[in-house]
Amino acid sequence: MTLKLVGAVLILTTCGGLGLRSATEYLKEQKLLRQFVSILDYIECELQYRLTPLPDLCRLASSVTDCVLAEIFQALARELEVQASTNVKNSMEYVIDKFTVLTPLTRQALLLLGQSLGQFDISGQIKEIEGVRHVCLQHLQEIASHKSERIRKYRTLGFCTGAVLVIILS
Repeated sequence: MTLKLVGAVLILTTCGGLGLRSATEYLKEQKLLRQFVSILDYIECELQYRLTPLPDLCRLASSVTDCVLAEIFQALARELEVQASTNVKNSMEYVIDKFTVLTPLTRQALLLLGQSLGQFDISGQIKEIEGVRHVCLQHLQEIASHKSERIRKYRTLGFCTGAVLVIILS
């Protein structure tokens, strides 16, 4: 009897933990997108007023935040310095593939940025950065509007799945 009870508690705890983890990932997405928007603001200002070269720009942009995005921009700066050509898109794809902790929306936004940096003149790059920022802000607005509902659903689904498994396996 106690072995069944221990097993039931473990199943319920594990499934509930997975639900809580899913909720945490949803909040992580929001945090990363906010930090990415602040990096975009910084990059735009640097391009407009200082015309900083891309490797230096990426290195400076990494100082804006202290999350995984800082590591990505540091790696991108190193990759751009090593490469003979300044193909930011390929460099960004290469760097992003190394970081598996990125959320899908943040990965998509970084790829959009990689497609625009170094491809156009300054005004074109700034317009592209504004477009990437707009996409990020739309995602942030969507996340904020569904945040409490989705977090509650993830938590509930995790614990309910655990309860169903306990009932089935009992």
